[in-house]
Amino acid sequence: MSVKSAVSALVISNLGKLLEGLGDRDRFWYENVGYSAPTTGLIRIARDLRRIGIDVENVVRIALSLHRFSYNGFDPNFVNYSEPREVEGDVLEVVEWLLGLDRYFRFDERLEREREEVKKLLSEFKVV
Repeated sequence: MSVKSAVSALVISNLGKLLEGLGDRDRFWYENVGYSAPTTGLIRIARDLRRIGIDVENVVRIALSLHRFSYNGFDPNFVNYSEPREVEGDVLEVVEWLLGLDRYFRFDERLEREREEVKKLLSEFKVV
């Protein structure tokens, strides 16, 4: 959900750039649905964001894998994870990406304090 929300914020803050060069159908989709970054459109949005210089494709794919895992556990028919440390590594990668969102957005003092607190906690966390 955090990645979805962050991608939605990136879409909204870059909507003008995203719409440049798109056809009417794609423009309509972004203006009526895409701005909310629906789960079924995240890969498409990630590719469009990459087109304007914002690379979120890897974190989107990881988030979608974690989403599938949250519903299916370690069932090999539905997920690519086979052990907990793989999941932990992906969760950490997503959290680290989210902590780096300050390169795209300005945080107020409260959010900056909370971001620093999470960074401190993350530095103490060790993947086994």
